[in-house]
Amino acid sequence: MVLVSQSSTDSAFSAESWTTGESSRRSSESGPGYGPDDGCARCIATLAGHSGAVGSLAVVGGLIYSGGSDGSDIRVWRQPDLQEVCSFGTGEGAVKALLSSGGLLFSAHQDMKIRVWKAGQAQAQAPGARPEPKLAATLPTMKDYLLRCVPPKNYVQVRRHKKSLWIQHNDTISVLARGAGNVLYSGSWDKTVKVWRTSDFRCVESIVAHDDAVSALAADQGGYLYTGSADATVKVWGKVGGKKHSLLSTLKGHKSSVNALAFSPDEKVLYSASSDKTVAVWERAKGGSDEHMTMAGVLRGHRQAVLCLATVGNIVVTGSADKTIRVWRRGRDNSHSCIAVLEGHKGPVKAVVASMEAVHEGVLVYSGGLDRLVKVWYLAPKDDGFQSDVSTASPLAASPLRWRF
Repeated sequence: MVLVSQSSTDSAFSAESWTTGESSRRSSESGPGYGPDDGCARCIATLAGHSGAVGSLAVVGGLIYSGGSDGSDIRVWRQPDLQEVCSFGTGEGAVKALLSSGGLLFSAHQDMKIRVWKAGQAQAQAPGARPEPKLAATLPTMKDYLLRCVPPKNYVQVRRHKKSLWIQHNDTISVLARGAGNVLYSGSWDKTVKVWRTSDFRCVESIVAHDDAVSALAADQGGYLYTGSADATVKVWGKVGGKKHSLLSTLKGHKSSVNALAFSPDEKVLYSASSDKTVAVWERAKGGSDEHMTMAGVLRGHRQAVLCLATVGNIVVTGSADKTIRVWRRGRDNSHSCIAVLEGHKGPVKAVVASMEAVHEGVLVYSGGLDRLVKVWYLAPKDDGFQSDVSTASPLAASPLRWRF
């Protein structure tokens, strides 16, 4: 059983952020270098520049992408010098989600569109380069509209006196997830999940998923889709004997909205973050059970809603409306303990991303908040260290001289 009591968080490290001034785009700590043996967490950079809240992040190779509350406010920061290299975007309303897949960057927007960008990774590494990504497509595409707009069967009732094509969302797109193969999932406040084929950007399925807004998605390599909602449930979907997704199980345990979902790298554990201040830990059910996954424990410690989470190796990172980020370590027996509390944001933390730092074998955490800031944190290994996850190890730390901790 996985269970963390309140007392287990009392010994957590606390790291205060530092800054050289709100006008500075990048803050860098002076003084002695920070090495892998210090056994604590520290903020190594604060990136300013957004005019509104930062609600989405993606780290792709040597670049950090951050999405703001304006559709045209996606900013690109180069690692390891953490300089802003360009900004781009289009549309109205906030950028709600960012996702990288197959050399493309997908952005989900409050204006009910998904935009696909071609980003120049190699050029971005060159000093002085400003590789502004190019818009490759807007989903649904015009071709998809024209192919489906005539037959009446392609229209669904979305409001009392309004019908819409089933391929389009009818409210804010809140979340994106990558599926097995060339599949992209999008979840919306319209209570549906759309399934997209990334080879030709066509919508191939629409799932009426929940009784309230869809706010979280996760997909495993086995083809199963997990959806979280403001209706406080997590649902499991799969293609059983057909081409369409069908409901396999409903996971209940939260008392309020489910805001984020993430798998452990081995996909044996699913984490769900909720407005009830907890993170539920779900493990795959034993053979013969119809439950698909069962709740194995709860991570407690945040004082307000848990808004986002990320996993890397044996580490779980959670961001909250209480303005803090908590770092949890999963033990070999699947127990969890809080090993760090990162304090520094002046508003709720809306987005987190985590990756392994290759040279010192620590963890890099990226966070974005309603305070309009992006922060970069370094968590040094302690005791038995962190389990390495090669697929998410940062390629940026080829030389310890490049990152100054």
